Amino acid sequence: MGLKPPDPAAVRAWIERTRVAQGLPPTLEDPVVIARLVALLPQPRQTGSIRSGSKAARPRKAE
Repeated sequence: MGLKPPDPAAVRAWIERTRVAQGLPPTLEDPVVIARLVALLPQPRQTGSIRSGSKAARPRKAE
């Protein structure tokens, strides 16, 4: 059972509320800070459909 991705509008509203509650502006516009945050965020997982190695034929195991 997979998790449903969060609603982008709800996430955006939560971020804006928590930033304002901390005395920060509701949006982030400093390119240096944005670049640092991007470096901290995890990259999306690859799926088998984009990994070329996953398209190779694999022998089946005898059961």
